[in-house]
Amino acid sequence: MSAPDAEAPQAAFVQQLNFWARDASNESAALLAAPALGLFEALPDEGGTPVPLDALAERTGGSVRGVRSVVEPLVGLGFVRFEPGLGYSLPAPSAFLRRAEVLARLHEARRWWHAVGLLPRAVRTGGPVEWGGEPRDVLGWLAAAFAPGASAPGPEGEYLDRAVRNALRTQALVTAAELGLLERLVVAPAPLEALAEATGAVPEALALLLFVLESMGLARSEAGRYGLSAPAARALDSTSLPYFQRALPATMAYWEAFGHVDEAVREQKFRLDLREPETARRIYQENASRISGIFASHLRLSRQAAKLVLAMRPLAGAEVLDVGTGSGVWGAAFGLADPSCRVTYLDSEHVLEQVKPNLARLKLEERSRLWAGNCLEVDPGEARYDVILLPQIIPALPPPELPGFFRRLARALKPRGLLLISGYLLTERRDGPLDALYFALRRYVSNEGDVLSLPEYRALLEPAGLTASRGFELPIQQVVVAHRGDVPWPDAASTP
Repeated sequence: MSAPDAEAPQAAFVQQLNFWARDASNESAALLAAPALGLFEALPDEGGTPVPLDALAERTGGSVRGVRSVVEPLVGLGFVRFEPGLGYSLPAPSAFLRRAEVLARLHEARRWWHAVGLLPRAVRTGGPVEWGGEPRDVLGWLAAAFAPGASAPGPEGEYLDRAVRNALRTQALVTAAELGLLERLVVAPAPLEALAEATGAVPEALALLLFVLESMGLARSEAGRYGLSAPAARALDSTSLPYFQRALPATMAYWEAFGHVDEAVREQKFRLDLREPETARRIYQENASRISGIFASHLRLSRQAAKLVLAMRPLAGAEVLDVGTGSGVWGAAFGLADPSCRVTYLDSEHVLEQVKPNLARLKLEERSRLWAGNCLEVDPGEARYDVILLPQIIPALPPPELPGFFRRLARALKPRGLLLISGYLLTERRDGPLDALYFALRRYVSNEGDVLSLPEYRALLEPAGLTASRGFELPIQQVVVAHRGDVPWPDAASTP
């Protein structure tokens, strides 16, 4: 077997592991919200007249944006059919989604959503947890969901697995991290009793958790001792485990909101409202701190964007504006790209506190300016910047604000200036990539912005005068570059 073929299964395992940590609960939330909204009853059968999005929203009693955030992942997964210019329908293989017994299972899984978030407590106590004023046997629900024979074959089994078990898999990872179990498994295999004593868990409950981790291919047992599986041992060690576990608190920050997707869609009531100042301050500060913890790895990736710009124009003496800077990693990459490049970092004051030590470590303070402000309210001026960076900020902004926002940024660019937008980029049909659709749902339930396709970006950029734009695939990120048509595009050989 060639080396690339040997590496493929390991890469697939790492991708699956990251999916369970970051996106699996997003996926489950969409698949459980659809029946709660009556989506399948509102869809015509394939072959009938497809229903447009606005009509589908009217039939389900939801907002257009909210219904779209739920139905698009179902299209991406193949459970709903979308015909551009016409609308949505239910394909024949998805007819099971109208059966009473299937809908009952999905409604029951949704009823368990919030109690499942207390799985760490259940594993520690070995008994029911209190939720909604009643005891809930979360361990029994977990055992039943992963019991042999609990999965049906075909599309029905796939839907139930994604809707019911994926959220449980995420909670198994959260629980294993919170109890310190993953750290113990990284060190060396150990007997159940030793792991229970080290984690403060009840042995029988811990055995169930380990069984679920084994079913995920993460753990293995041999001769009465539990350790990591071979792929997990290659993916997780004392260095990479902390990086992996940082994603889990961010996932849990959205857990309650994901349990109320139908409420958000129908009532526009958001349990995690990031347009509320204090909530936004807390979440964005936590995100900046978390990202600062993985600053070095993100810096390597961000420097690829700086190389892309250097393939289009020099950065000597350039003025760069980093809007919504977060940890400052994008601006820092440009500051390091040329010793005469100066970078302005724009974000809220409490986020900029996380930026200062990162710039100090890289000795970039003298060529840096920290600008505390709201990116939707400040005036960036006229013809002041050679490069403006938007690192994953567009999905955080209200869509109605985007036309004026892009006009101000375009005005602030010098001749031959470049605007770089990083983040997810949807297909023209808005049916993928799936991780981008799950990210869009997360943005919706927190009352933020949206994830866009390249045609949607162009519809915003061209009226602002940025008439030339392209999407570029960089390592684990996508970048849209826009300008006034006065900068040559890089050839394939010079694209990072």
